[in-house]
This record gives sequence, C-alpha cells and structure tokens, in this order.
Amino acid sequence: MNPYSGLLFFYLLALLLLPAVVLGLLGKSLKTYGLIFSVLMLALVFGEGGQLSALIAFYLWEGAVFLAYRRWQKKLPLWLVVPLALLPLALVKMGEVWSPFAAFRLLGISYMTFRAVEVLLNLHNETIQTLSFFQWSSFLLFFPSVPSGPIDRCRRFLSDLERKITPEEYIDLLRRGVWKLTGGAFSAIVLGGLIWQYWLAPLPDRGFLPTLSYLYGYTLFLFFNFAGSSSMAIGTGYLLDIRVPENFRHPFLSVDMKDFWARWHISLSTWLRDYVYTRFVTDSLKRRRFQNPRTASYLGYLLTMMTMGVWHGLAPHYLLYGAYHSTLLCLNEALDLHWKPFKKWKRKGFGQVCCVLVTFHLFAFGLLIFSGRLF
Repeated sequence: MNPYSGLLFFYLLALLLLPAVVLGLLGKSLKTYGLIFSVLMLALVFGEGGQLSALIAFYLWEGAVFLAYRRWQKKLPLWLVVPLALLPLALVKMGEVWSPFAAFRLLGISYMTFRAVEVLLNLHNETIQTLSFFQWSSFLLFFPSVPSGPIDRCRRFLSDLERKITPEEYIDLLRRGVWKLTGGAFSAIVLGGLIWQYWLAPLPDRGFLPTLSYLYGYTLFLFFNFAGSSSMAIGTGYLLDIRVPENFRHPFLSVDMKDFWARWHISLSTWLRDYVYTRFVTDSLKRRRFQNPRTASYLGYLLTMMTMGVWHGLAPHYLLYGAYHSTLLCLNEALDLHWKPFKKWKRKGFGQVCCVLVTFHLFAFGLLIFSGRLF
C-alpha cells in the first residue's frame, strides 16, 4: 500500500483521522492520539510492504542512540553518535547499489534519519534541554511526513505537540487541512498521473527530441507529484494539530539557483543549510582554514549539495546531480559578488524574465541527470 495513493489508503487514513477530528473539535489534546495514529498507519503501510520488522529495528536502534546520548551526553562525543544514527541510512543506501546489502531497505528512512540526527544536534547545542522518550517517538515516527517529508524541526514540532488548542482554532486547522489534502491529491494523483501516463510513459527511451520532451515532462511530473505529496502530508498534520512546514513556494518563479533552493523542497534545503553549510563555513572561518573566506563558502556549497546527492542515493546519477548543483551555486555566488549586471537583471523587467527562464532550464536539466535517463 503506497502512502497517499489508492482508495484503500485514503479510506484507512480517513477512518483513523476521525477520532483526531472529534478530539480536536472538543478541544482535547491530540498528542497521545497523534502517536497512536502514527503507529497504526506505519503498521498498516509497512506491514503490507513487508518492512515492518525493518522499521522496528530502525526505531530501536535510533532510540538506543538517543537514550545513550541523552544520559551520557558529556561523555559521548558528537562525532561518534551522529555516525551511529546515520548507520541505518548508510546501509539502505549501500543496498541500493551493492547486492550484499540489498536486504536493507526501508521507506522514508532518509526523512526519519534526518529527524533523529537533528535531535542529537539540538541536545549537543543545548537548544533542547529536556526531551522525553514519548516526545522523541512522536517526532521521529510522525506518520504524515515519513514517506516523503517535509522534514520538520524538533523544537517547532514540540511547540505544537504541547500546545493547548481551542475548538475554534481546530476548526480553522480542519478547514485548512482538508483543503491541503484535496489540493495535494489533485496535484499528485490527477495531474502527476496524467503527465506520467500520457506524456512520459509513451516516450521512446532514446533520441534527442524524446529526451528533450522528457526533460520538460519529468520536471512538471516531479513538481506536481512531490508538491502534492507534501501538501497531503501537511494537511494530515493539520488534522493532528501539527503545523507541518511548507515545502514549496512557487519554485518556477526563481530568479537564480539560490532563490530556487529557498523555494523547492524547502525543508531539506534549509536543513542542509543550517546543519551542513553553516556549520562547515562557521567552523572554517573560526579555525582560519583558508586564506580567502570565500573558499569556505564554495567548499560549503560542494559539501552541502553532495550531501543532498548522497541523501538521495549512491548511484552515479545522484552523485552527479549533487555535484551539478554545487557547481551552479558556486557560479551563482561568484556572479553575485563579481558581476554587477547580474543583480540588476534579477530585479525586474525583461532581465528578470530571462533569469527565471534560465533558472528553470538549469534545474530541469539537473532533474534529467537525477532521473538517470541522460546516461
């Protein structure tokens, strides 16, 4: 049973959301039922897919790492616990390209792993002082965003989890949630499905014109499918009194690649910005690793986007996709710094239109690399 697709899934989703709606309309806390809902939905989806035992093993492993670090935080170095938290994800990614590890597979492990790592980083930074195992489980296993995000932040999630809500506030959330679910289903299932069935599926595998057509079709398909899935996750979260963050903000109106990554898969790009790019650049400047401070920024883009590529998988086209976007971001920064007309073009008029079109095509070509069809 694929999440957010098929009548059976939506029937079960509606059935298990009904108690949440009743509790919300009565002004009752949803934090306990939210975890119950997530566990039940995960058991149904992962059980039918034959991955329930893998999910349980992942949960127990990440729980052990969390509890150990929470208890012995001053004794356990961060460089040890973060790789331990990343180990299940590494095994799954290796299994995608290396047959000896093929037994390791788990839907949504990338999203859950980043949540687990973020908790550890927050504990290390002391931006989270106390976190119960119940709160940690609610955050890690929150079903709506397990399959395909968005990647929520722990402190923001906890503020929703522990907040008291009035019936009037919940009615507004209910209205917005149903709208998000409906719009997301139309985008992912109807529009995405039509593009796949009548545009992409009939295309020949080879040839310049079919590949060019695939470039545009795949870009639109991925947008409608991914944005729609994110919208349905957000809508489901609203019904559970969790304000899951938005993941897309008109990305095809971006004027450059920096602007694009502030609009596309926002939860992933900002997570990587905060926990990879900013940490690397700040530490590099503090330690004076490079004579030119801009070197740290360029290498930060390389590290960040290569991390994004590996996050998708270890196949060559994913790694090349990360390298491609790191190059674009470095070029973007160089143009911002050293070529004044570039900033003027992005502001208004014909120049802005050109920048939007160029940015769209640069990203679309990147998705062609990402799809693996280019090779």
